[in-house]
Amino acid sequence: MRKGRFIVIDGPDGCGKSTQVNLLSKYLRQQGHKVLLVREPGSTSISEAIRKILLSPRYKKMTSLTELFLYLASRVQLVYEVIRPSLQENKIVISDRFLSSTIVYQGYAGNIGMGVVKRIWQMTMGSFCPDMTILLDVPAEKGMERIKNSRSSNDRMEQRELAFHKRVRDGFMKLACSDKRKYYIIDGTKSLLAIHTQIRKIVNNVL
Repeated sequence: MRKGRFIVIDGPDGCGKSTQVNLLSKYLRQQGHKVLLVREPGSTSISEAIRKILLSPRYKKMTSLTELFLYLASRVQLVYEVIRPSLQENKIVISDRFLSSTIVYQGYAGNIGMGVVKRIWQMTMGSFCPDMTILLDVPAEKGMERIKNSRSSNDRMEQRELAFHKRVRDGFMKLACSDKRKYYIIDGTKSLLAIHTQIRKIVNNVL
């Protein structure tokens, strides 16, 4: 049985999750908790190598099914190599994306099926899942505008058409409504401080 806590912050591209992951980490450390930050895909040498393939604009012909298995391979390595050992050390693990992203991007927006992704995960990792997932909700147009204004180039997933990103947002909302005990929705269009304050309140209640 794990001793620590596993928190995920997720959402559509441009929702501001990476900023909020860092703010939450800083806050929890100030409260005296042992905290580990990870990102998906990535945070192990194998997972980072897979990340380069997944996000490279060179591979525009990559199918949703190929994406699914690459993301799952990266995630399984991360769980075994980093997340599980850290939870056993009573750390709070905060992840920038996790299974929720794959369920939505490949399962829903990629038309594989949300239930299919969940079943494959259960076949490989059993019941392992985050203690809570915070979803930052922003309209697809807003998220793409933020990315355009903040970066000189976009990765392969960010370069997908607007219709795809709209389906991603719809998928996150459907996923959150499917289990309100595990998913918490926050309006990602609010100020950084307002979002951080709300996240702190949610996390403190769980801890």
